[in-house]
Amino acid sequence: MVSKLTSLQQELLSALLSSGVTKEVLIQALEELLPSPSFGVKLETLPLSPGSGAEPDTKPVFHTLTNGHAKGRLSGDEGSEDGDDYDTPPILKELQALNTEEAAEQRAEVDRMLSEDPWRAAKMIKGYMQQHNIPQREVVDVTGLNQSHLSQHLNKGTPMKTQKRAALYTWYVRKQREILRQFNQTVQSSGNLTDKSSQDQLLFLFPEFSQQSQGPGQSDDVCSEPTNKKMRRNRFKWGPASQQILYQAYDRQKNPSKEEREALVEECNRAECLQRGVSPSKAHGLGSNLVTEVRVYNWFANRRKEEAFRQKLAMDAYSSSQTHGLNTLLSHGSPHHQPSTSPPNKLPGK
Repeated sequence: MVSKLTSLQQELLSALLSSGVTKEVLIQALEELLPSPSFGVKLETLPLSPGSGAEPDTKPVFHTLTNGHAKGRLSGDEGSEDGDDYDTPPILKELQALNTEEAAEQRAEVDRMLSEDPWRAAKMIKGYMQQHNIPQREVVDVTGLNQSHLSQHLNKGTPMKTQKRAALYTWYVRKQREILRQFNQTVQSSGNLTDKSSQDQLLFLFPEFSQQSQGPGQSDDVCSEPTNKKMRRNRFKWGPASQQILYQAYDRQKNPSKEEREALVEECNRAECLQRGVSPSKAHGLGSNLVTEVRVYNWFANRRKEEAFRQKLAMDAYSSSQTHGLNTLLSHGSPHHQPSTSPPNKLPGK
């Protein structure tokens, strides 16, 4: 089997063995990096480890991952960085329980991703999250993954159990469809868009009303999260494209008028749409990342406060240094503060 390796691969393998790594440890590491065939992962496109002649199981991964027989095996067969016990996450159970065409497509997409290189999938998900300004906290809330382990997997390719990757990929597939639906929603009239913008501003100021604002008709989507699941509204996050626009505007005018702020809103939303590869006319699809006039107003107010605070710190530091220097000069330069080194004169005859 060594003859099938390139010279570079042979050198790397020799270096590993020379460093003290045993054959058993190396095989275990390879098993951790590659999904196990016993979990229904299709491995036709994955490079198998040397000497591996096992036939891939074509059984759907969700059927194996969500039944009771797989739990014991999953807890120890694939090492992960955090090493914690990880029961079948609700997001997998929910998707397995759904008997719809869309759910079947999502399961097939997750199976396909599980059959590919985990590092390539991690980089793809990380890029998508950056493109849409999605924080890792959202993934953690939905999947139950450890945030540190998730961060290492996305940034460094740290190995992750098949079941955990299935939860991550399920979130990714569903998030893609959710965002696509947001951008494809047709706005009936300009009044609807205005109402949506006003509603976003209200929820930004009073996020506690986000649960109450959800009407009964919004829960009809078969792939939406269940109402009894702990849901937390995603916090607004400034994207790099918008921040660049706002900082440039702040250099020109630190306290823009309402008209100028509204122009910045349009410019920021346009930049956010272009970053996501969609038409600026679909800005309503930005959802919680939609830039509003209230958010622009608060951004400028916060920058002014930060600048005033930095100036105060600089003035305090300058005043403190000046006072200290003056006190030092007085204590060393004044004759009244110089200690006398000569003994006191004695009076004659004493």
